[in-house]
Amino acid sequence: MSDSVHTPPGPPLIGNVSRFADDPLRVLTGVQEAYGGQYPVVRLDPSVGPRFNIVLDSDLVHDVLADRDRFRRPAVGPDEQQRQGLLSRDGILWEQQRSVLQPSFVGGKLAEYAAISSDTVDTMIAEWPAEGTVDLHEELSVLTLRVITQSLFSRDTDGDRARAVHDAMATLSAEVEPSLADFVLPEQVQSGPSDAFEAADRTIEGVAQEFVDWHRSQADPPDDMITALIEAKSDPSVELSDNELIDEAVLFMTGGQETTALTITYAFYWLSQHPEMRERVAAEAQSVLDGDLPTWDDLSEFTYTERVVRETLRLTPAVWNIAREVRHDTTLAGADFESDEALLMSPYAHHRDSRTWTDPLSFRPDRWAGEVSRGHNSYFPFGSGPRMCIGKQIALTEAQFTLAHVLQEFDVVVDQAELSLQPSVTLRPRNTVQASVTAR
Repeated sequence: MSDSVHTPPGPPLIGNVSRFADDPLRVLTGVQEAYGGQYPVVRLDPSVGPRFNIVLDSDLVHDVLADRDRFRRPAVGPDEQQRQGLLSRDGILWEQQRSVLQPSFVGGKLAEYAAISSDTVDTMIAEWPAEGTVDLHEELSVLTLRVITQSLFSRDTDGDRARAVHDAMATLSAEVEPSLADFVLPEQVQSGPSDAFEAADRTIEGVAQEFVDWHRSQADPPDDMITALIEAKSDPSVELSDNELIDEAVLFMTGGQETTALTITYAFYWLSQHPEMRERVAAEAQSVLDGDLPTWDDLSEFTYTERVVRETLRLTPAVWNIAREVRHDTTLAGADFESDEALLMSPYAHHRDSRTWTDPLSFRPDRWAGEVSRGHNSYFPFGSGPRMCIGKQIALTEAQFTLAHVLQEFDVVVDQAELSLQPSVTLRPRNTVQASVTAR
């Protein structure tokens, strides 16, 4: 492999950047396929606007994501500067907040969350018709928000609020989808958030504010994430303002809802394309559960269901792209990089590289039976390094429990033969995902 940075040919002025803005998934996968194995990094360098780089070498991806001294998480989207929680912090403030929240995601807490997930899935399917159609993505968004608020905030969310958050996330995602202006115009002259975006942001923040206010009103608040943050405010070594506490609630509420709901939605889509695989998941669920609700102790028995979730995260990762900015002039892979240059690392593209994966565009869960390992270097749906998703195990557990529990009780077939994908903050379906459900 060359140790140089390559700039692919393109039309004058904005060339490859224009192509990227029009169809980022196609450009990222095309660049990965064309230049991966030859160059560690490909640079897109427009004559106006900042240049940015696509990291093609998987070892280099992990190096960048592990190096917080040289690379930082950039601001992305109109509201990012307002959100200063764990997902967007850097340096000592990030370390403080991560240490406060880490206990919510380990040990016995996970078994508690698993029970919450089972009960909430049971409530969801109890309201489904014996035979009919459901808006699958919306149903799963309501489900995952209810699970995350019960698990981390100790309170349930009613259906109306959950659907309002789902709709607000769709509005936010539509506005931060990449456009040419994002790359070629200075930040000072780009348009700010629209009225619809601001209204959606207020909706989500209002729901989070309710949870924080409820915790503050309790004489003996529950031992959960929000209580840990409130108590941390009294620690002089932890810098956490009231606004930042709300930010944390917003980020975990939406992050925990959005990515997991998408993963489960896409899993049902892929299983709809392969009925024999769907029946295999259903048979495994019946064998393990025998009509009961799944528990934490059952998790290790869902071997095929886990493979389905991992393969779903390979082909349709909710986090389709991870970005970093260069903190200061530095050298990477033998090339010079200037301060503020962007580095793009796409799980979506790396997960489809034919040099790495056998039959990369096919949905084959059994590749995870031994052909590839869980620690595959080119597989990073939850990121890598110190910023790897703190809720990874919750997401994997909830996805497996939902698939097993639902398919034990219902046959679920997504009606669309092909999904149109919207690469925004997350990889979302552009349209409603309708599914036919039939009680078994």
